[in-house]
Amino acid sequence: MHNAQPPARRTVVVDIERERDYWRQHYQDLPRARAMRSFARYWQVLSAAYDVFLNHPRADAEEGLHLFLQREGVRASPLTETEARDVFGRVWSRIQGTPAP
Repeated sequence: MHNAQPPARRTVVVDIERERDYWRQHYQDLPRARAMRSFARYWQVLSAAYDVFLNHPRADAEEGLHLFLQREGVRASPLTETEARDVFGRVWSRIQGTPAP
């Protein structure tokens, strides 16, 4: 029986401080930024995507999204599931170095 594993993804180095600085400058363009009232609160959502990426290195985007939606910071936010999917897609695309969907 063949035990197929997902292909390993390419090595990506994530400078979390640089990412935090980037999002501090751009989070206002994300869904419900005004409702979050501060970058510190939005960072809980954004960092959840990085957490999934770093702690689940074999996860593809679909599995990563599923894990992201379960994170406490995401669930406690005012984001709808559709909005959370959008945020995840933007962060995941940034990590991957591809244009956001």
